[in-house]
Amino acid sequence: MPQKPAIPHGHVAVPADILATALYGLGQYEAAEIEHRADGLRPSTKVCQSVTWLWENGRHDEVTTLIGTVCAILRGRPVPGGAGRITHGAVIDAFGAELDALGLTPDGGWPPIAAHLNREVPRGF
Repeated sequence: MPQKPAIPHGHVAVPADILATALYGLGQYEAAEIEHRADGLRPSTKVCQSVTWLWENGRHDEVTTLIGTVCAILRGRPVPGGAGRITHGAVIDAFGAELDALGLTPDGGWPPIAAHLNREVPRGF
């Protein structure tokens, strides 16, 4: 007789501190990838998918942690493959543009998310 798995298939609850740490690590990785690709401020498809899923599932603080980490690491550095310095607003706009290009813009559009991020990221997260 087959055994039942210890954890049923589906969503698994993850403690908030563990999730925040994982998203911080993902943000660090994404910032390094953006610098390495040197094609401007273009977030990866996988991270954009994560942003969309988190936002549409009401995980706004987690979106702030993820994108805020990318902003904190890249802010003030030269634009990869471009001119000027990176600002938190430029990173937020880059996520919005890439989500739109990929057809992944969360329900409700990017402006409410951008407003949330522009309000929260400069304060720290």
